[in-house]
Amino acid sequence: MAMWTFRLFGFRVVVQSGFAILAGLFALLALQGGAGLLEAMAWPVIVFGSILVHELGHAFTAQRLGLRVGDIELHMMGGEVTHARTQPARQLLISLAGPLAGLALGSAALALSVVLPDSSVLSVLVFVNIGWSIFNLLPVLPLDGGNALRAAIGLGTPETVALRITAGIGLLLAALGLAYALTAGRWWLTFLFGMFLWNNLQIFQQLRRV
Repeated sequence: MAMWTFRLFGFRVVVQSGFAILAGLFALLALQGGAGLLEAMAWPVIVFGSILVHELGHAFTAQRLGLRVGDIELHMMGGEVTHARTQPARQLLISLAGPLAGLALGSAALALSVVLPDSSVLSVLVFVNIGWSIFNLLPVLPLDGGNALRAAIGLGTPETVALRITAGIGLLLAALGLAYALTAGRWWLTFLFGMFLWNNLQIFQQLRRV
């Protein structure tokens, strides 16, 4: 359910109501981690801006490649850009563009933090953008790293084969990540890797019937 809709750089941005839950969760986790009230309140704003920059990276790249771009949606699991299907080489560029946009924003915040070392806002910007961008490059579907791996394999193999190989790798890495998260007591990671494991298992099982 759309909570807020606006246009930015010609793209329609749809903020789903679930995104408010995600933003509130980050603020709560910040408070539990010992952050001050001001820093905790900054988390939802920074998460919103960072995810938007990430998705704009995808959208601008797809547009530059001549593809029809649909909505940018921000939801409980982050964000998503809809665009027309394309060749694996172009999809590889589009998949990598989001994390690269986040890394660029995080690097700029890191450079600025040298001048303003006591800025908690810059620290959060660095953590969210660099940390999430690196995590998002894991070769596990539906992360951008998984989509990039699928596109890279698809450069020389049929689409179904590329998806099967990617889902198999995703299953292995998600299982390892889930085992680590459970052992370390990282419940947020447990949820994420559990979701990734289920998602890749479903894809793998569906492809086995083809």
